Amino acid sequence: MRIAGFVVVLAILIPALNLFITVTLLPSVVDDIGGLPLYAWATILYIVTSIVGASGSSVLARRHGMRRGLVIASVVFAAGAAVCATAPAMAFIVAGRAVQGLGGGMIIGVVHATIRAVFPAHEWSRMLARVSMAWGVAALTGPSVGALFAQPGSWRWGFGVMIGLVALTCSLAWWLLPERSAPGTVEGFPGARLLLICTAVVSLGFVANVSGMLARAALVVVMALALAWAFRLEGRAARRLFPAGVLSVRQPIGRCFWTIFLIAMSTTPIAVYLALLLQRIHDISPGAAGYLFASHSLAWTVAAVMTARVPPGFVPVAIVTGPVLMAIGFAGVALTIGSGPVPVILLAIVVEGFGIGACWPHLGHVVFGSARAEEEEATAALIPSTQLFAGAFGGALCGIIASATGLAQDASIGVAGAAGRALFAVSALLAAAAAVFALRLTRHER
Repeated sequence: MRIAGFVVVLAILIPALNLFITVTLLPSVVDDIGGLPLYAWATILYIVTSIVGASGSSVLARRHGMRRGLVIASVVFAAGAAVCATAPAMAFIVAGRAVQGLGGGMIIGVVHATIRAVFPAHEWSRMLARVSMAWGVAALTGPSVGALFAQPGSWRWGFGVMIGLVALTCSLAWWLLPERSAPGTVEGFPGARLLLICTAVVSLGFVANVSGMLARAALVVVMALALAWAFRLEGRAARRLFPAGVLSVRQPIGRCFWTIFLIAMSTTPIAVYLALLLQRIHDISPGAAGYLFASHSLAWTVAAVMTARVPPGFVPVAIVTGPVLMAIGFAGVALTIGSGPVPVILLAIVVEGFGIGACWPHLGHVVFGSARAEEEEATAALIPSTQLFAGAFGGALCGIIASATGLAQDASIGVAGAAGRALFAVSALLAAAAAVFALRLTRHER
């Protein structure tokens, strides 16, 4: 059992390390092979395909078993890393990241299915805690690994490292994990709904890459129609991606959804552009930029641990205070990203990260408690699903803002400073809107 636990934790390190290494490497990739207009797409398509991979992971695990499922997912991820490592242009990086996202989403899904299938119920909490610790280890080590290869030409080896980790994981999984399927029957894959949602995200993202109001308006219309069609199919589906009433602000589950969606969407400029802005404006090293990004995750983890056991009477306070702190932190980043000093930017990022960590575990508790009969599975999946969807739409919005401010064409100090102010000002507004929904949610809970 301990050996199986080690394999599970090693597997989750693949997408976790990939996040922090890639954030550190991407500015060096642009320096070497160009492609600044496609910079945001390396994140957008990764998240979009992660949605597909995570949604299809249950079918993969039930049809092929834990062992084969993890190996298949890891091989797909490694194929994407290989495309990135040999990319002659930024378009190939974007394509490789899309393949990586598909594999990474499947890995995360299969890992959680493995925990449920292989370990007894009393071990689930402990294994999930170890998975969280793996993300913490990745936050501490990933920027250093990325910085080792953040030089023109050398960045390719950063993606090559991921292939080596995948090979080790596949070998151990094949020999040490039991060959069994995840519990439950094999269900159909919600391909049509996911395709429509992905079409909506990509349409929004392309708004930043086309010229002319007519073309942009057409893309917005396509996005709206795709979302409307997706939720129409969702309402008729036997296997739902979301619980009923998820978009209604009058229902508790709807208020949970919008709070989570806005919180997650507000954080996307950190993941997409923070490292690039810090390196361009303040001329700090790739490793230092990576660790400033990692401070967001570390502050989140520390706050989640510190506030996990607050008395029940303080839970509503934590849920509302979290997005308020996020709005303050993002406003601080918007005010200082162009002028510094860097320690003040770091402080603002820590405040923002602490805010999301303070409210996130308690939002999860409210979501679980809002589940209606026969919707327990869809409600349990609401948080990760909403987080992925928000990240995809947030990445597309980042691309639009970057294009509007000129960052997609020019990363000089002045342009980068203006873009950073706009990006994080929007983040502050999204976090403030999340605080409004959180306040309405906690009033209902009381």
